[in-house]
Amino acid sequence: MATTQVQEIIESEQVETSAWSSVGLLRIAGIMLTIAAIWRLVDQFVLGLGNTWMNILPSKLFPFLIILGFFWKYRPREIASVLGLSKANFRAQLAVGLFIGMAISLGIDFGGTIVYGLLIDPTYPLQLHILNEELLGYMLFFFLTNAALEETLFRGLLINALKTCQTPNRAILSSAIVFGIWHAGWPLVNGSAGSDAMNQIASMVFFTTILGIFLGVYYERFNSGQSLVGPIVIHTMFNYVSECFKIGPEPIIQGPDLIFSNSGLMTTTLLMFFLIFIPLGLFLWKFKIEQVSRMWHRLIGKENDEEQKHSENEIITSKNDNEV
Repeated sequence: MATTQVQEIIESEQVETSAWSSVGLLRIAGIMLTIAAIWRLVDQFVLGLGNTWMNILPSKLFPFLIILGFFWKYRPREIASVLGLSKANFRAQLAVGLFIGMAISLGIDFGGTIVYGLLIDPTYPLQLHILNEELLGYMLFFFLTNAALEETLFRGLLINALKTCQTPNRAILSSAIVFGIWHAGWPLVNGSAGSDAMNQIASMVFFTTILGIFLGVYYERFNSGQSLVGPIVIHTMFNYVSECFKIGPEPIIQGPDLIFSNSGLMTTTLLMFFLIFIPLGLFLWKFKIEQVSRMWHRLIGKENDEEQKHSENEIITSKNDNEV
């Protein structure tokens, strides 16, 4: 009797596992996106966690754990191929991610303001402000968690799900649009209304859609869908710098800071935005990470060869001196 019950339990677990294993990726992506979106709206509008030190961490951490736990139990072989959580080219991913993250953070968040203050309006104050200085460590964890969720959800799961019924380029665009809409609630959370709210929502959706396309091109084209380590690093740095460090007296808001009271500063920042994203985007579209890695190793190899030749010349010179 006990043996029969054990067999029935094992068989039922196998049926459940096989059922979830055979569900289409598009359906899974829809379920996970719905869970994350509802949790996000509750944290933003119902609980108002954006105004607390915690920020909306629960809507970042727990949906990510749900996605990871689901794939860990039912589709473990797809954690790397679908969610992008792979160690493939890890060092190169980390290096390229840090480089691009620094270029975007310094070029846009700081660059636009510095260019405006130095070249357009010398009276504009350029003091650096550190926001929530006592929470910088926590905010780094928060934005890392945020990047892990949004990259595995939008660039990993959603792009790969959409590729089952669309071309890769359309999947990148569709995922980026959903990613842009994902950020549309922040102007409403911050109290905007009427035409002002519509303008801010349009700006938020537009800029985050461009960022989504950029990160999608990195994942799908530059990295051939191997790993999301690079996009997670870029995403983390971009949010961390833009929301924790500020040059000038512009207003600080919850969520991505894309609101400017100064129209000239907004224009300069917009120009820097495209001057940074267009060349980097073309680079990611044209090259592969393996090519970049090989070029880097060749460069290092040449430097090592030059150092070795220099050392050999020194030894020869020393020997000649001794003989003399």
